[in-house]
Amino acid sequence: MKKLGSEIPPGKRALATELQRLCRLLALEPNGSAPTQKQAADRLHVSDTSLSRYLSAEYLPDIAVVGLLHAIASADAGGTEEAGITLTGLEELHSAAAAEQCRCCVKLRGEAASLQQQASETVVELNHAQAELGAIKKKAAALQQGAAALRREVQALRAREGRALKATARRAIRAGQRSRLTARRDAALLPVPPRRGDRQQSNPEKRAALSVARQAEALQSGGRQDGALALLRHSAEVLSPAEAAALVYVLREGQLDELAGTLIHIYGRDNPDPDVMRAAAQLHQHGAPDDAAALLQAALSTRTGAP
Repeated sequence: MKKLGSEIPPGKRALATELQRLCRLLALEPNGSAPTQKQAADRLHVSDTSLSRYLSAEYLPDIAVVGLLHAIASADAGGTEEAGITLTGLEELHSAAAAEQCRCCVKLRGEAASLQQQASETVVELNHAQAELGAIKKKAAALQQGAAALRREVQALRAREGRALKATARRAIRAGQRSRLTARRDAALLPVPPRRGDRQQSNPEKRAALSVARQAEALQSGGRQDGALALLRHSAEVLSPAEAAALVYVLREGQLDELAGTLIHIYGRDNPDPDVMRAAAQLHQHGAPDDAAALLQAALSTRTGAP
């Protein structure tokens, strides 16, 4: 007898128990042994596996199989009374088991419908999420395009500012050059020796340096440190050695020491040695030997690759 699990409903349990009992009533083999499950299945015209599932209440057999088993068992046992149950009683057990199974089917259908509803709702939510994701991607693409446009605009503004700063430096240098030419012409027309101390006040290089220094100071005071450094960098490209020394001197006078140090580094790094030497000599004349040494050191460090 197959052992039935505790989870099997009572109707299916009762039918399977009766089917097992009827199988035991099948005629013995000529050698006196009970027929095997396969032999019993062959007489019922079902597979061995199917019969095993019927007897274990795993599957509900067709009513025709139930009727055939009852007929064969009754015949082998010697009559219906010897079979222990009428065909009507066996059919009633089958009907009760089928009713249980139908109730289970109804429950399963309800669960399946609930799962289908959940799946449909999930599909709707997924579609909404995909739509939102698509909208977010479009916004992100628009933001990226906007950011790229802003970067291009910033680059254009920086380039324009660089050109403007370079033009400012060149105007200041040209103004100094014009002042220097005017001073030379006046000196040629009126060869009067200058008084002591007048040279620094009327020095055209210093006037040009003052113009650049004021621009740099205004940029730094306005929080445009990068603009001030850019102005010095552009100025260093066009400054003569005397003008570079004058600008360092003027920046020191204005206590713009950081800008002065930056200019020394840039001029020593980017200009040829003869110009650096002349600028250092001018710094000595201005009474700034430390700045002259720093200028030469900047040039030396650049040439030798020292940090």
